[in-house]
Amino acid sequence: MPLKRKNPAATFMKHYHQFFGLERDPFLDTADPFFYCELGALRRARERLFESVDASRGLTIVLGEPGTGKTSLCSALEGELLQDDATLLGKILDPTFTGEVEFLIAIGRVFGLALPPRSPAALKNALKNFFFETAVLEQRKLVLIIDEAQTLSDENLEALRLLLNYHVPQRKLLNILLFGQPELEPKILALGNLSDRVDGWIRLDSLDVSMAGAILDYRLARAGLSNGQLLFTSDARSMLIAAASGIPRRLTMLAHLALVEAAERGSSIVNEDHVRAAMTARGISLPKIANSGHTPSPRSTASHPGFFARFFARRS
Repeated sequence: MPLKRKNPAATFMKHYHQFFGLERDPFLDTADPFFYCELGALRRARERLFESVDASRGLTIVLGEPGTGKTSLCSALEGELLQDDATLLGKILDPTFTGEVEFLIAIGRVFGLALPPRSPAALKNALKNFFFETAVLEQRKLVLIIDEAQTLSDENLEALRLLLNYHVPQRKLLNILLFGQPELEPKILALGNLSDRVDGWIRLDSLDVSMAGAILDYRLARAGLSNGQLLFTSDARSMLIAAASGIPRRLTMLAHLALVEAAERGSSIVNEDHVRAAMTARGISLPKIANSGHTPSPRSTASHPGFFARFFARRS
């Protein structure tokens, strides 16, 4: 029986970074702490979150557009908190629950409690007893992280407000950290009793040119790029940063696609054509290169279709 041959395209896509002498994929789309680049704004945000937890001040909210680094910031904070045995951490990734009872049971579950379905009042009382025992008797800090918090219903936001009522004179029994998109803010502000309990608002802004460049350099260095080795021409780098529009996730996604394109063409350095092909593959408009005063011509992409254009053409 003949052996099945491996798909060469799949093997290439998996190991493209080795073409450039890199030890790891520098632009994998995950919140890998190994590649977490803590610039000034992110460092201050993490410090503010940690200070709020350390003082048990209750509710802190992190806002940012998709791809601006909320997940990376959250992962970095989690890593720091998990090193402290005096901290008990629970996390909810998708808070789209059907009602208050399901939401309260889920909160108990992330802290290791198996709460049976009961009335909201009974569930809140069970949580209050657990919070008191953990925070006061055991002297541990309780931290509840909720991601995608903009999807929380008004009913469940009100449930969080009631949980924030549990405190001793010196501190809250439960710390709540909400990570969400900007539409979370008007939802909170519309609930006056809840907005009054917000200890701090943290807003993640877009990257400027220097910050975007620092992220590229940091990730490449962490992936094993040799000192003095360049993978992007100056123009390709400028185009890549402009196309990312200050969004970290878009920056790393386009950098990844541009490197794949360059490797497929056998080029040891990424030029504008490779970045342009990556942009075309994702339907991103060609930007104006910084300080050039003109829009790059799409002629190279048209006359020399990139790897992604050819790959998808073969599959259609």
